[in-house]
Parts: sequence; structure tokens; C-alpha cells
Amino acid sequence: MSFMIRGLYFIFLFTFLISCSAITQGRIFKKEAGSEVSQKSGSDNVSKAANNSNEPFLPDFSLENLHKAEFSIKNAGIFDKKLDIDPAVKEKSKYDIPIVVTEKVEFYLDLYARRYPQTFQKWLNRSYKYMYIVQDIFLKHGVPLDLACLAFAESGFNVGAYSHAGAGGMWQFIESTGEIYGLKNNSWVDERRDFEKSTEAAAKHLKYLYENLGDWFLAIAAYNGGYYKVIQGIKRYNTKNFFELKKHRFLYRETKNYVPKFIALTILYNNYVKYGFEVPDTSPLVYDKIVLNQPVNLYIIADRFDISVDKLKELNPSLKRPITPPTDSFALRVPYGKGSIVKTALADGSPEDFLGLKIYRADKNESIWKIANKFNTSVYEFKRLNGINYNRILYDRIVFVPNKKLYTAGYYDKFLSEVRPYFPDVYIVKKGDNLYDIAHRFGLSLNDLLAMNKGINPRLIHPGDALVVSRRTDFDYVRVAKNGSAEYVVRRGDTLWGIANRFGTSVNKIMRANGLESAKLMPGNVLVVPN
Repeated sequence: MSFMIRGLYFIFLFTFLISCSAITQGRIFKKEAGSEVSQKSGSDNVSKAANNSNEPFLPDFSLENLHKAEFSIKNAGIFDKKLDIDPAVKEKSKYDIPIVVTEKVEFYLDLYARRYPQTFQKWLNRSYKYMYIVQDIFLKHGVPLDLACLAFAESGFNVGAYSHAGAGGMWQFIESTGEIYGLKNNSWVDERRDFEKSTEAAAKHLKYLYENLGDWFLAIAAYNGGYYKVIQGIKRYNTKNFFELKKHRFLYRETKNYVPKFIALTILYNNYVKYGFEVPDTSPLVYDKIVLNQPVNLYIIADRFDISVDKLKELNPSLKRPITPPTDSFALRVPYGKGSIVKTALADGSPEDFLGLKIYRADKNESIWKIANKFNTSVYEFKRLNGINYNRILYDRIVFVPNKKLYTAGYYDKFLSEVRPYFPDVYIVKKGDNLYDIAHRFGLSLNDLLAMNKGINPRLIHPGDALVVSRRTDFDYVRVAKNGSAEYVVRRGDTLWGIANRFGTSVNKIMRANGLESAKLMPGNVLVVPN
């Protein structure tokens, strides 16, 4: 037995020694082969052996090296479509903020330059109309001009973009932040869509964030994720370096990705020809401004002075209707060279000549016939213009009273489709109704119903009372295009199925319209939603 054990031991030892010898010979062979390949390699072969410089074959992506403005990536042949960050792209004189390159920055460069170039080309074309205005305002406020590229990340330079969370405009201000910087949002205008006023607000906000945080990357993160969120992170982890802070599971994922996305878009904008994009096919907006002391109708202005209505809307995107607000001091933009003519005509004519209607505040239960008779207009056209189906006013509201010259004009039908104020669905109370049953019938909670009908006493409703039973939906936060499609800004948590379901379309249609290869969405992307 001991003889057999001893024999097995010697067989094992012999096998082990032979294996070690083979491994050693293999290493020697590989080393010699590697040396031979190194000698044969030319300009088309890149290897560590061929890298005679002191730099590593691949860039050093450690944080210490990334946080240097002079950092650059060489040996860019590792990318398919020349997604190289070479010295020409990273030249200091091109930028007024540090350009920090991380793997996430490369991801976004690849995303917009190779996977979805049509998206960035569309944004680039749109930006050309506003970029000089944005940079001029940033220069005035002492904000780095490269921060204008934040508008790519926010909305793709879409002044009419809305998110499902209610953020609006090129700079995606929520209503409360917009109010801090004087941006009005009422039934007449949403100044978050005004490319000048919203850019002034963005410049002030970014400057405030930088002055309080001391670093532009932290300021950019706070613009997206909130000032107090960033402050809490700085205190908790005792760092004022964004790239250190993002290592921790504290900032929102959207915020962690927002800064690299901005850096990538800044690089692309400053080097778009190098990355294969075409020169923008749009022209910068050039215009005159007229400060009004009366409301005017864009359709009448366009007809009287041979201006396109679409051009007036493009120059005045804050207007919710083709009518300027009844308050004084609204600054109407008209194409360059038309300002003095329009201004003179407004001064010489009567207000009604350029409005075509009267703006009237109607009281609940007021008779439609009496209003029409009072202003000598057609009851039918009055109802049609205001979307009224009853013979009395069901709730206190603003109504428009058209004159005959307006409703007989050739453009009246187009004007009619755009001017109607928001009017909700209304339910007329019947005998035996109660608020709980009514709310349940329309898919509302009792609190929802009470909030939409302020001042109502739930214990004292009578047959014949009018109750508002519909509320604004996400459709109010989407800019509708001429072809019936819409543009929607993707927010954190959105899915293609959810967006398709919300707008009554299909996932496949959205993917085809946007050239998407997968259903994965990135917050901040602007999707075209087909009709």
C-alpha cells in the first residue's frame, strides 16, 4: 500500500515539474513574439511596447489628473468616430471654465456625436438663433460664456419646452424659482419662455450659486439638483470638489450625470465641425422692440404690416395667446426694420383697430345675450370665440368680445383656434347630487373638487349650480408643433411607455420619431412626441 502511495507521489511531482517548465517556456515565447510585433508595428498599430513617451498608453483617469484644465487624451484611435479629446479640442484659449474629462464625459460625447448625432444637430441649429443673445447677457453679468451650453443640457435651446414637473423654457425654471427673479407666469404670458428675460434670470441664478459655493462645477450641480442639496453634501463629506462629492451616494443620479453632460456638450459645441456636424442652417434673431401701452392682436399686426404670424410668435415666445397682455409696458418684438413703422401706426390709430376685440371680466350667472348686446356683437361669434355652450356665464372669468371686422377677416379661424382661454369641463348640479359622488364620478378626490371650486360650501350646493370637474394635465406643459407633434423634456423616472400612454401614442412611434435604438431614456433629453 505504501509502495502505491509513494508511486502516486512521484507521478504527481513529475507532472508538476513538467507543467512549470511549459509555463516558463510560454512566457519566453510570448516575450519574444511581443518584441517582434513591436518592431513590426507602424502607424496603424498601437501597443504599449510602441509607446516610447513617458505617458501611459491609456489616459490616467484618476481624479487628481482629471481635475486639471491641461489634461488631454492622446492615442485617440481607440474611438470609432474620432471622439478624441486632443490638444486642439482642449486648447485653453477655447474655454473659460476648466474642461475635466471623465469616462462619463466620453460617454456623452459618444452618445451625441455617434449614436444620436441628429439630436445634437437639431439643438445646434436651434441654438444659433439665440447663442449671441445668451452670451451677450452672460458677458454683462460676468458669467463664463461657456455656461451658455447649459441650455443644451436643459432643453436643447427650446424656448417652449416644458417638463411634466412644470419646469419651463430654455432654462427650465420651475415657477417658484422664476418668481424670485421676476419671471411672470399668468393667463397672458409665461416669461420663463422669453429668451431674454429667462437668460437674465439664469445668469443671475448661476452667479448667485457660484458666489455662494465658490466653484463652477458645484454651481452647475446646484442649478440642476438644488442649492441646499449641494450645501448638505459639502457639509456631510467635507469637500468642495464636485468630483469627490459625486463618489458618494448622496447627489441625485441626474445631478451626478448633469455636469459631465454639460462638459461633453461644451466640447461638442466648440468643435462641432471636427466632430462631423454641419454648420447651423438657421440665422440669429434680429429684431426691433416696441414698448406697448395697449394690447395688440398679432394677427392684425401681421396682416397690416406684411409680417409672418409665425415670425411674431418666434420673437415673442412668452405669449400664451396671439394677444399681448392688457397691462402696459409689454415689449413687443418685430422683425428688424419694422419697429418705427409699427410704432407710428400704433400711436396714430385707436386701440381697437389693432386688437379687434374687447377684454371683459364677466361675473358668474351673467347673461350671454346681455354681454353681446352691450358690445353690439354676434351671440354666436361670442360663444364660439370663448368656447361657451351655455346661455350664461358659469363662473367668474375673462371673456373676449369680437368686433365684426375681426370675425369676418380671413385669418379669423386660425386666430380662433389659438386665442381661446383655458376652459374646464363643467358639471351642472342635479337634484340629489352631493360633492363626494360628483368627485367620484369624474375620477377626482373630494379635496381636488373643492380646490377647483374655491369658495363653495360643500353643505350648500343646489340644483343648477356649476362645478368645475376637470383640471390641467401634462398636456399644458408641452409645446405643440405645426405638424401636431409635441416636444417633451424627459425627467427622472420617465419611461417611454408612460410618455406614450400620457400622449395617446405608441412606444414604437416615439422611437421612430427620435431615432432611438433602445427604450432607455436620459433625463433632460428632448423627445419629439408624434401626434
